[in-house]
Amino acid sequence: MLAAALCCVSTGPSWAQHRSYNLPPSVPAAEVPQLEEQRRALFQKILANPADVDTGFAYAVLSTRVGDYEAAIGTYERLLVQHPATPRLQLELAALYFRLGAYPQARTLFDAVLARTDTPEPVRIKVEGYLAVIDAGKRQRSGFSGRVMLGSRWESNANAAPDVNSISLNGLDFLLSPESRAASDLSGQLGANLRYRHLLSRHGDRLDVSLGGSGNRYRELDRLDSQVLELRVGADFSLSRLGLRDARLSLSAVTGQMWLQGARYMQSDGLALAYRQPVGREAALAVNLDYRDEHYTPPPAQASAAEFSGQRYRASVSYTRQHAADWQWVIGPGVERREARAGYNAYWEPRLTAGLSHRFAAPVAAGQQSWTLALLGQVGRRRNDAPMPVVDRRHVQKGNELMLQLVQTVPLRDSTELQFFAGWRTVHSNYQIRDYSNRFVGFLLTQSF
Repeated sequence: MLAAALCCVSTGPSWAQHRSYNLPPSVPAAEVPQLEEQRRALFQKILANPADVDTGFAYAVLSTRVGDYEAAIGTYERLLVQHPATPRLQLELAALYFRLGAYPQARTLFDAVLARTDTPEPVRIKVEGYLAVIDAGKRQRSGFSGRVMLGSRWESNANAAPDVNSISLNGLDFLLSPESRAASDLSGQLGANLRYRHLLSRHGDRLDVSLGGSGNRYRELDRLDSQVLELRVGADFSLSRLGLRDARLSLSAVTGQMWLQGARYMQSDGLALAYRQPVGREAALAVNLDYRDEHYTPPPAQASAAEFSGQRYRASVSYTRQHAADWQWVIGPGVERREARAGYNAYWEPRLTAGLSHRFAAPVAAGQQSWTLALLGQVGRRRNDAPMPVVDRRHVQKGNELMLQLVQTVPLRDSTELQFFAGWRTVHSNYQIRDYSNRFVGFLLTQSF
């Protein structure tokens, strides 16, 4: 019907075609009237000569900028009838279907673009980005999904200990035993996450259940071997009914258990609240709140760990933005508050996280999925509530932490990825027992389903 209207309407004022938009304009409001004048002029040319491809394309581009996606889609579809299998038209039409959430139509057109042998590599990268979002959304909407991870990691300071022979406690020097000094080691890592989502209403509300677990096993420092299991059960609500397009709010109950050297070490229960909201067409905002009640039950040899028992509160905000087709960055502040049985284990810790990722053509096996290189960083400052008497009776523990990590992702198949990572973490503290640095490198093989 839209295609016919663009070709055949000849009665009534032309501005009747431009009264309402599907989405807010992507240009400042002050520019909309001028763009509308240009669009009406192009519309008259289309009525006079429907076969003019350049005019039709220009009209569709302007319609997209002012938010009239239906007019743009009708124009592209008409042009595709006249010029079938034109990659540029297929790509632009698929992108519009994607932005409107019509993923089946978008995927059909994206697949057609990828199937062409003459599709340029930058266009392939852009299409693969769209398809990755579609596939991720399909797994998250309803039904079962999961991920299994297997990898290995080498660390220069696996036990996060001081890299010195002696430390000062209340002004007195003490020689550290070999077990208390920094030690390098290699560990194996195994993890899995299973998820089930079930639609609860026509608005898109969902029941969300997930079970995640992971384990580390060290070659020499077996006292660090640990396993973690966590269950989340909650609901994920769509806020579109409130006028917040594509916004979602989720609330989950969380329970978890941690084992150290095969023995029960810590039990936690709590709540998690998350809010997600698109910002324009290329950005997203996320807010996360997390509460845990942690109860430590260590073996007699580690009885002091029981003094960590207490409540933990976390809050974070992140802003993610896509630039062009192959660059993305994220930045966000966060804060953690920990209350503990012993005041010297309680603290405040604000932090800032930032990341930058780049998708690029595979350097080997031309035509395969694009690779992604990401740089992640985090800086934080911790201040404890009270001095630790055995270390310093007068001053509380304070420290600055910096972490940098580089991750190279190599797709092996549609649902299989190989990641290589390397990083560095350092903590500068006025307590020598907390002052350390650690370098690490490793790989992770993941399988999604």
